[in-house]
Amino acid sequence: MALHRKGSVNAMSSKSLLFSAPLAAAASLLLVSPAAAADVTFTTSLINSCVLTIDTTGRLAASSDGTTLGSEISGGSAATMAVVAIGAAPRITFSAPTLSGPSGWGGGATTQIRYTSSRGTPQPYTSASSTQTLSGLLDLFTVNARVQSANGFDGGSYTVTTIATCQQ
Repeated sequence: MALHRKGSVNAMSSKSLLFSAPLAAAASLLLVSPAAAADVTFTTSLINSCVLTIDTTGRLAASSDGTTLGSEISGGSAATMAVVAIGAAPRITFSAPTLSGPSGWGGGATTQIRYTSSRGTPQPYTSASSTQTLSGLLDLFTVNARVQSANGFDGGSYTVTTIATCQQ
């Protein structure tokens, strides 16, 4: 081993020089070359849209004293409406509720709706139109209706209607 030590060292040194010189040159190029850059981009195109879907129609029931028809009275049920909207600050407007009743009924009733939404402020009972601004892409409204008449109601069919529209 001692005899070949000097030759081995020289042989190792030449091999080391052969491999280390290109590595050193490559390393120096890396140190002086500018950093590479690439743009990473994301794009989309949105079209304002709004879809209203009535999931459940409401049902009115009569109060025990016969002066109120309502969806929150035992036997009644709320209507539900899903909203899917794409766009900036979509607004749902409910028109003033209207009542249709049997022919010959005297009327004189107060018709109101109220609603809650999964993302918005509840609207208490009102006879006027009302608007709710959405804070997300998806919302679910629960709408209740009531009709109050001090004179009561004649026999027949009654329908409360409000028109929901979406604006952007």
